[in-house]
Amino acid sequence: MTQSALSKKLKMKPGAKALVLNAPAGYAAELEPLPEGATLAAKGKGPFDFVQVFARNRAEMATLAHDGAAVLAPQSVLWLCFPKGSSKIQTDLTRDTGWDVIDTLNLKYVTLVSVNDTWSAFALRPYKPGEQAKESNRIAERMKA
Repeated sequence: MTQSALSKKLKMKPGAKALVLNAPAGYAAELEPLPEGATLAAKGKGPFDFVQVFARNRAEMATLAHDGAAVLAPQSVLWLCFPKGSSKIQTDLTRDTGWDVIDTLNLKYVTLVSVNDTWSAFALRPYKPGEQAKESNRIAERMKA
């Protein structure tokens, strides 16, 4: 069975141990079918090869981003999902604002993707050995670099 377009877009790999925190109702079905041998959990002990968190506002993101980063395996990606401006979810997160938590995670910005009609997500990964963290981890500044 071929993996879903969404799990492919989010770079979920075969055999991945995946964690999705605070997912909206029905979201797990959007990820299916998963890559061969991949497993999906809503909680558990790490490390996880794939971590995705959904936060509706800065307060949720401050907690969930740290929870996700704490169980992230080396050479894996943390997806921080936030409501799109066009969604009906009231939020204080936008593509450019509300990301102070990123400065505390010591992770490198990778990309921004559209998850679905309601959610967008930033991908972050641990720095590789020898790779130096930039002085500023602010999302808006890193996107321009």
